[in-house]
Amino acid sequence: MRLNLLPVIGLLFLPACGSKSEQTEGVGSLKGDTAFPVTWSGELLPRSPDGGTSFSIAVLSDSDFSGLCTTPADAGYVLPPSRFVMVSVLGSPAAGTFEVGNDTGPGFVQMQERLTDGGTETLAVATSGSIHLTTATTDRLVGSFDVQVRKKSDGTTTGLSGTFDAPFCANRK
Repeated sequence: MRLNLLPVIGLLFLPACGSKSEQTEGVGSLKGDTAFPVTWSGELLPRSPDGGTSFSIAVLSDSDFSGLCTTPADAGYVLPPSRFVMVSVLGSPAAGTFEVGNDTGPGFVQMQERLTDGGTETLAVATSGSIHLTTATTDRLVGSFDVQVRKKSDGTTTGLSGTFDAPFCANRK
């Protein structure tokens, strides 16, 4: 099964908000050749057309993405240039271990970079491994992942692992 996350990625970059979030601070860490220091984490729950939760996503970033979590009335927020990892599981939040890979999903891990011109570039995509969710609710995702990612720049594969405690990003209902 190959997941098409373009609609989800687009959701992340809709103009969101301009004031500081009321979201509680999340934590996270990354290890591996492509790792970076994590300074912000949050949970996104994109909705399917029928209103149900279609993905559970933890975002780990090296920049403050809290503007994503402010009210839609505060239009104009622009995400800062940054690197971020999206840890996704298809379906409603549920604790458990989820396989990652092009054909084995429902898990998906992707590293991207937000560019100064507002665009995004995919840096690496997980080809195998797993995501382990210990807490998975509509208020918080807590867990870890251990995957092999293929770098888009040169096609090499390397390990990437991490942990996250990501509170719900309120304006993404």
